[in-house]
Amino acid sequence: MTVTQSFKRIFSACILLLALGVQHPVHAADARSADNAYLDALRGDWDMTGTLLGKPAKYHARGQRVLHGGFLRLHMIDVADVPTYEADLFLGYDRHADDYIGHWLDRFGAAGARVVASGKRQGETLVIQFPYAEAAFKDTFVYDPNTDTWSLLIESQKPDGGWSEFATYTLVHPARSAAH
Repeated sequence: MTVTQSFKRIFSACILLLALGVQHPVHAADARSADNAYLDALRGDWDMTGTLLGKPAKYHARGQRVLHGGFLRLHMIDVADVPTYEADLFLGYDRHADDYIGHWLDRFGAAGARVVASGKRQGETLVIQFPYAEAAFKDTFVYDPNTDTWSLLIESQKPDGGWSEFATYTLVHPARSAAH
């Protein structure tokens, strides 16, 4: 068998394997577990209001499934005419480890994006912790299915191990926040 024939056989086998994979893809969100349904409740447009370091803050946010449904991306941008903050928070559920992961990417770049959070959900509350070297951060998401609203509490760990409020937000669909 020549090198060309060997290459053609290997290439054909690779194409066949790819074709089989395309016919039967495995998507992270295929298993519609309660954990994925919990994240799906963050889909859609949101008005996000609250405080950041004790000062008023307001963002427009949009939650959508990305990467074949493997993650829920929550895109946030402040409402200023010239926005000073923008971020994407990727949340996913790992059924094998039975936990959630979070990856926060924002306008401050790569230095702040080195850490991946992990955590657990109990009922309608999800707590994920980012173990930054300087100080850990903890994000607590609480979903209220009766009002279809969310709250997000972000805390930073103090040197003594206690926690202090860094930011707190309420997420409401725009149509509802305009009515209030």
